[in-house]
Amino acid sequence: METLKTAVQALYRVHAVEGPPGENGLRTVWHLCPDGAELMSLVDSEGRVRRQELTLLEDHYVWASGEGVRTGCLERGGKPTAAAVVQTDPELVPQRLMRAALAMGTYTGQDRYLLHMQRVLALAREGLEMKGGLTRPSEPTLPTVEAPIVTTAQAAVFDVPPAAAVVEEVTPPVVRPGEGLTMVLVLALGLLVGLGMLAFILMG
Repeated sequence: METLKTAVQALYRVHAVEGPPGENGLRTVWHLCPDGAELMSLVDSEGRVRRQELTLLEDHYVWASGEGVRTGCLERGGKPTAAAVVQTDPELVPQRLMRAALAMGTYTGQDRYLLHMQRVLALAREGLEMKGGLTRPSEPTLPTVEAPIVTTAQAAVFDVPPAAAVVEEVTPPVVRPGEGLTMVLVLALGLLVGLGMLAFILMG
């Protein structure tokens, strides 16, 4: 875990490199450090993050807009120069996700791409915990992972939906058949009584 934290801390210090827009209109933003951590972000013309791939040592994570988070690992060939191949897990591996969420949870900077990945992992971890698929270790052995507060402007850039507002359901008034007719008859009767009393007073 300490090696993982070291790699993530090195990732925080690197300067992002932005590429030109590709044929699909998305540009690539790279965060790459020599300590085994790498973050690749695909951003559209309006600055929204559409896809991110995070590598932490041998662990690999992919997030895509509308698809959620997937975990995987790097498999390196026998030759030192062989390129690593990403093997995606058939299902989300909770412990692999936990390692990344804890490591990224230590970031306190302002890089919006790192903040986006930090929030993505934190929300995925919370989702697993709510479903009972991830056991939270005893506190305080692990630092608290809190998703950063995202303003409306940031949510538009990150394409991360804000927390849903709680809307109280208001029950419409119950209208019973015949209520309107009854009220009209009562008003008419009151009017007739009033006219009768007025006529009696005038005649007297």
